[in-house]
Amino acid sequence: MTTPTGRSAARLAVPGRRSFLAGALGASMLGLAACGGDDESAAAGGSAAGAGPETTEPVVLTVAWWGGPARAENTQKVLDLYTAAHPNVTFKTQWQGYSGYYDKINTSAAGRNAPDIIQIDNRALREYANKSVIADLTPWVGKTLKTDQIDAKLIDTGKVDDKLYAMPLASNTQAVAVDATVLQPLNLLPAETGWADWDEFAAWATQVTTATGGLWGTRDESANLNWLEYWLRQNDMALYDGQALGFGEAELTEWFTMWGDLRDSKGASPAEVSQPANAGDISKNTVATQQTVATFSYDNQLTELAKATDHQLQLVPLPGDLSGAYARPSQFFTAYARGKNIPTAVDVINFFDNDPEAGAALGTERGLPPNSAVREAISPAFDEQLKYVVAFDERVTAAAGDTPPVPAQGDSQIGQLLTSAAENVAFGRAEAAAAAAEFVSQGNSALKRAGS
Repeated sequence: MTTPTGRSAARLAVPGRRSFLAGALGASMLGLAACGGDDESAAAGGSAAGAGPETTEPVVLTVAWWGGPARAENTQKVLDLYTAAHPNVTFKTQWQGYSGYYDKINTSAAGRNAPDIIQIDNRALREYANKSVIADLTPWVGKTLKTDQIDAKLIDTGKVDDKLYAMPLASNTQAVAVDATVLQPLNLLPAETGWADWDEFAAWATQVTTATGGLWGTRDESANLNWLEYWLRQNDMALYDGQALGFGEAELTEWFTMWGDLRDSKGASPAEVSQPANAGDISKNTVATQQTVATFSYDNQLTELAKATDHQLQLVPLPGDLSGAYARPSQFFTAYARGKNIPTAVDVINFFDNDPEAGAALGTERGLPPNSAVREAISPAFDEQLKYVVAFDERVTAAAGDTPPVPAQGDSQIGQLLTSAAENVAFGRAEAAAAAAEFVSQGNSALKRAGS
């Protein structure tokens, strides 16, 4: 691979084409019926809590996840490995794109026939735990379920009220993907450490727009809850304070104004360019479509984003202090609380996280392996791009802040409200202060309803 002049090969990503998933939850889960049950139903599954899949009777487990063909192929490989070791256990699989995924899970849970193993993200965790959709995995920890080689902070992201409901399938951290093919000749490739603050980032983005004469420096990221959370953490605030917003109108007005100023300076893309990508469709990602030179992302998504463009991409941290960053679970695996074979489901989840052969089959499509021993075992086989992602992740997370608590119940609707408010401002349908006031009012009301 060619290395850009003056830059190390470790900074370079491999080009290619394919799709990746968005980070924002696609549908509100506030209408999910309380379809769990009491302790007896949650402990269903035959064997006692803490036991492995002791039965030799045929067991068929349904496994559900969102993702594309590559994820489906990798996941199926691991399921086949498990069946090879446990011939009595076979699997049915359900996978689809992110859009509509939770609607389908909610419908099946309301009918008490959800999949035995369900992939979720942290935005759904509190909702599903509080409504007893997913099983408490705590009784299996240290027995069937091994957690000793997974960072305690990462394990804690799967806990609600000190009970473990979800195991991280992979981890990642926040990043900005920049187009090195465009920036290198212009001498505007940002430093490996990124930008000292948001003002420096804004000045850089505006300079890039001017220098390219046809590309915007960055996509307008004001509509994404993940990046708002990053900025809030840098300002010693949190996204949530229990079952309420952890910030107010003034802070959100400042956030909207910052991005509005960047649009006015032409540093950020206008609403009509940014809005189509807000749902996370890779075909509309503005770096993939070569409309902007930068877009906010997660580090593991570089692999898939790079496949969607013939340009070379690199990662830098989000602007400002790394206190905003944190190691996060890209997805979890959870066990359905009313499943008939919970002990076997738990053993399968343990296999995904802790078996080196499973880790090799999964690769890094979902993110980096959460188990340190598995990561160490398989990393020598990583290509240059994956080694680069690992190095970036380890460098950022070493200086990152603490992982925040599990998001409030109703978080999915907060993400939708933010997107709506940000788009109203960007399209000129509302002033920043008015949109912020409406969001805070509606957001706190939604959270109150969700928590009652």
